[in-house]
Amino acid sequence: MDQLLGCIKCCGIDEAGRGPVFGPMVISMVCGDVNKIAATGARDSKDMSQSSREIAYDKILKTAELVKFEIISSREINRLMDSMTLNEIEGKYVLKLLEYAEYPVIVDSFDVNADRCSGTLSQKSGKDVICRHKADRDYPNVSAASVIAKVIREREMDKIRLRYPGIGSGYPSDPYTIEYLRYALENKIDLKDIVRTKWKTFTNALNDTMQKRL
Repeated sequence: MDQLLGCIKCCGIDEAGRGPVFGPMVISMVCGDVNKIAATGARDSKDMSQSSREIAYDKILKTAELVKFEIISSREINRLMDSMTLNEIEGKYVLKLLEYAEYPVIVDSFDVNADRCSGTLSQKSGKDVICRHKADRDYPNVSAASVIAKVIREREMDKIRLRYPGIGSGYPSDPYTIEYLRYALENKIDLKDIVRTKWKTFTNALNDTMQKRL
């Protein structure tokens, strides 16, 4: 299966927003000529500034043969997590994207066991799929998918920030996000459309709020 990594044309899949307590997860697929996509300057989106991601985003859209993405809202993640793990949810939406893949596909592995991830996605999709950790760093088309997913998620977060000023990045590591979460819970602000209620970040903040009320 490693021969897929030397393909001239392939698809790359990556996500943005797997870990936040606020906002959607976005999964993207970018397909096309590896060298042409590498020339867009795309790399692991975590290592790029927002402005450089936006520039690369526009170049990717002009260069790639196919760009597809799925936006999974917090509300949908909450619903699905009643019966699925986060890995299973991501796998579900990756399979939806794989339906459109006409080339071999490299996926930034969302499973700790990358070989298991490769086997599961290949078997379920009937496509040539290989999963690798750090694929967003090592393979241009996955880097491009990382950029697409990150830009789309940030645009979705910008819409959320208009409705909920002060929410921050949405990540648990962001003190502004945690401060806003506690403020919203204490003031009974309706967060059901944007918060991931299965996250420990949320349940811990909710428990703290309930203790204060007691």
